[in-house]
Amino acid sequence: MEKDYRDEIAKGRRGVIDWLMKFIPGYRGYAEKETRREADKMLRQALANKLKGGQRRVEETRDRFAAAAQIDRLDDIDRVGLIFENVIDRLGFASYGYAGFFDTVRVDEEALDRLYAYDEGLAQAIDVINGKADALAQAAAAGEDITAKLDELKSELKAFERKLDDRQNAILGVA
Repeated sequence: MEKDYRDEIAKGRRGVIDWLMKFIPGYRGYAEKETRREADKMLRQALANKLKGGQRRVEETRDRFAAAAQIDRLDDIDRVGLIFENVIDRLGFASYGYAGFFDTVRVDEEALDRLYAYDEGLAQAIDVINGKADALAQAAAAGEDITAKLDELKSELKAFERKLDDRQNAILGVA
């Protein structure tokens, strides 16, 4: 389970927020939502960084095959590497779950809590993906056929992409 960044951010901003709440009507609700928005962004960035561990394992596998001049698998490994890159980018730059004062898409506080819980669930999927990447690297190091391991990893990454699609649809209220 990832760290709950909401408390950490709230503590650092508390003094400024208290001051602003005295002078700006309606700022209290806005500030709480902005804090949650920042926490959401920090959590997703932490998840993207965690996913980079699996990506590195795939890169190591590609390098192993390239160094051994076993170029027959490089295209397949590179394709999985590209999926990793796409998923990491999507996760790191996904919608924040709450829009600011002037943004068009708005998410209420309950929806934001659901998204935060959803993002925590993504951490479990990342553990599975990283486990598959480790298994791929171990199979390559042992000189085993990596076809099944590549397929399993690719399948998990594609499932993760669908989860990111579902997350985006939840933010937009699309069924």
